[in-house]
Amino acid sequence: MRPRVDAHVAAAIFAQADAVAEEVLAGTPSLRARKTGERRACEAEFASHARALAVAVDLRCPAVFRVHARWAARLHDAAGLPHESVGACLGALASRLDLLELPVEAREWMAAALAAGIAATEEPVADAPAELWDATTAALRGNRTAYLAAVEAWREGRGVRVALLGIAEVQRQVGEAWMRHQATVLEEHRATALASLGLALLAPDTWGAPGPRRHGQAVLAAAPGDYHGVGLLLAASLLELEGYTVEVLGANTPAVQLAVACVERKPALVGIAVSAIEHLPAAREAIEMVRHAAPHSCIAAGGFAARAAGAPALGADVLVPEPFDGRLAGHGADAESGEGADAVR
Repeated sequence: MRPRVDAHVAAAIFAQADAVAEEVLAGTPSLRARKTGERRACEAEFASHARALAVAVDLRCPAVFRVHARWAARLHDAAGLPHESVGACLGALASRLDLLELPVEAREWMAAALAAGIAATEEPVADAPAELWDATTAALRGNRTAYLAAVEAWREGRGVRVALLGIAEVQRQVGEAWMRHQATVLEEHRATALASLGLALLAPDTWGAPGPRRHGQAVLAAAPGDYHGVGLLLAASLLELEGYTVEVLGANTPAVQLAVACVERKPALVGIAVSAIEHLPAAREAIEMVRHAAPHSCIAAGGFAARAAGAPALGADVLVPEPFDGRLAGHGADAESGEGADAVR
């Protein structure tokens, strides 16, 4: 089984942290003009890049690091920070590749990942604020009455699936607003708490609905180290509508425990969520263990980071699309029509 992240690669990257910070600060006047704490911020940013780069090299997937770099540039732009410092940091590290004590192959993969990341930082960043629904505004303000009224209106007017997709869209807009610094962590937490209440309101029509579950058992979990759980609950409710009996193991599920659950449940479907790029190797390890524990199960990978890596890099059978309406190509209802999965091992 592969290591989660090659410790030697990570150590070689971090060894350049001080030199890269000095070069970026010296070459970015707008950073130098800020408070002395900017050096610490620069070092923290480098640590984020280093973790993502180690993951990209381990997965042999430069596209993963490209997504990370693009995300970092968006955050800088939204925060009013000099977005060029992201590219400067990556460029400084790229110029030191020959100094890294790494095998030639690892340096080649790292060079490809850095090139992809630098190219991503040079693309224009959309600076328009996120457009928010009234329901999203209610969620950010913690207005429980207005939020739940919106969920109930969706259910009454267009059905429970539309209500679930409405909750999912609110969560997407909340995340976008946070990335653009239109929302605080406090507001994001309020919205997440209300999403859980909205799902509870719909429970009688999802996991609480009577009737057979023709597709069998599904087990959902977040990758080790990943603490995002609301997406799992949304996916569980949508899968219940599709005819699964779903067990949600929750956030930060150890790979061994997920494998044990698969031995116990013998699920038709196993879903693993991974939202942060640095958790991709842990997700891949979990998928490998599930593959041994439940060789006949369909394994689906979902979340921001999973979509960046793709199903083949993670060893999954299916990549959960964005947005997700409860239907997986190549499994469940679509499998009956003979259509293939959107990504296979």
